[in-house]
Amino acid sequence: MALTIEDRFEIHELLARYAHALDYHNLPAMRDIWTDDCRFQADEPEVNISGLDNLMAFFEQTVAAVPNARHIISNIYVVGRGSEALCHAYLQVMDVEQGTQLGAGRYRDEMARTASGWRIRTRVFTAG
Repeated sequence: MALTIEDRFEIHELLARYAHALDYHNLPAMRDIWTDDCRFQADEPEVNISGLDNLMAFFEQTVAAVPNARHIISNIYVVGRGSEALCHAYLQVMDVEQGTQLGAGRYRDEMARTASGWRIRTRVFTAG
């Protein structure tokens, strides 16, 4: 079964909820964005985290280190069938206090439809 418009909308909203939760330090909201068995990988800086509790600890460190970051997620496209989807997006991270770009790259997210809605199961960030 192909993804519906509603599925696609929910996935787009999930990415926006992620950015707002992280940027405005609402870390408890992350538990409604990621699966419990999630995985996050990045190449720059190098990160390889498994499990929601470990990811939450990483987000706490990130927010403390860069409290004025804003994540700008764009050029989102989603492909999938049934209860799984693959989402590609561009990312820019800005420091709004300094007016500087902190990083840029691409997200490749494996999404899973759960009983509570779509969630990010695996995110791979590639810089550049």
